[in-house]
Amino acid sequence: MQHNTFIDDPDSMNGEHQEGGCRLYPAKHELLPLSWIRTGVESPVYRSIALPLSGLTWVTFADLPYTYPLDSIQRDLDTFFPEGYLLRGCSGSLGAMFLQQGGRMLKTGEEAVLHLQNGHFEKRSLRKLLQQAGKKGRVLEVPLDIPNRSRLDTLQKRARHGNRPQLQNVFRASSFELCRCFVFLSTDAEWLAAVTVSERGDHAAHTELMLKQENAPSGIMEMLLAGIFTTLRDEGYAEWSLGEVPFYHLVNTDGEQFSFEEHVVALTAGLCRYAYDFKGLYSFKNKFGPEWRDVYLYSKSEFSLLTFADLAVKSRYSELLAHTMFDTFRKPFS
Repeated sequence: MQHNTFIDDPDSMNGEHQEGGCRLYPAKHELLPLSWIRTGVESPVYRSIALPLSGLTWVTFADLPYTYPLDSIQRDLDTFFPEGYLLRGCSGSLGAMFLQQGGRMLKTGEEAVLHLQNGHFEKRSLRKLLQQAGKKGRVLEVPLDIPNRSRLDTLQKRARHGNRPQLQNVFRASSFELCRCFVFLSTDAEWLAAVTVSERGDHAAHTELMLKQENAPSGIMEMLLAGIFTTLRDEGYAEWSLGEVPFYHLVNTDGEQFSFEEHVVALTAGLCRYAYDFKGLYSFKNKFGPEWRDVYLYSKSEFSLLTFADLAVKSRYSELLAHTMFDTFRKPFS
């Protein structure tokens, strides 16, 4: 067993842990947590962040061999992080599997899943939008080499909220060598939008970054997603996740009873709704008629207020909220 550690964040210990894998998936297939991927590595690589207030470790991402089974993943995590660990982006069945060894799970949002054999882009309003956008350029897959990573970084700065603090550790904003990149290229060869995609499981793809220039014409992102949809379908993928919409279920419910922890998340949602437009994100993804699947946070230990404080800081939700509040109070005086 190799157990390698490195430090990325000077304020906390980030870890990369390797354990000894051909593209054959485990017989008992289960989708990995969001942004965890199966790839051609020989040994698993777990990326983690120490949470100083709660004393837990947040295992943010993992790169896993195609054949590595879930019970081996669970044993790895129990061995590497005996103090307790957190996993976000779990399906209900995956969370239930981890619960068999103890811990807690908490619903945090829903992910939008497109089934590639279905006609998610056949609505008349969408077809009209795609026709108009198709006159503005074309969809192209590009390698994520150094020049294109620079273009992606430039596009992110030109996006609608590019001047705000960007969320971290909730999607792959680095490790681009393990992602595919699709762009909408204008007739003048300018990147108007880009989407990066990772492989989450057997014939299952997942969206990481979704970026669009603030002044891009309408329909550009829809056209880009339609192009990716066609490519993945032609390659034999079965489903493609557009990613999670956090919080939405907590502010749009008909008298559903919530636990104390869910009330804490709901309070966070209320505070963040002006900083993070989860309602707008839901509306955009819902136009494609996806299957909405529950997404959970799993903890090997009990949840506490310190756990949520840690996650807010390490994901930069707290920084995003502070930036938005400062901007709001500053506007009347500017």
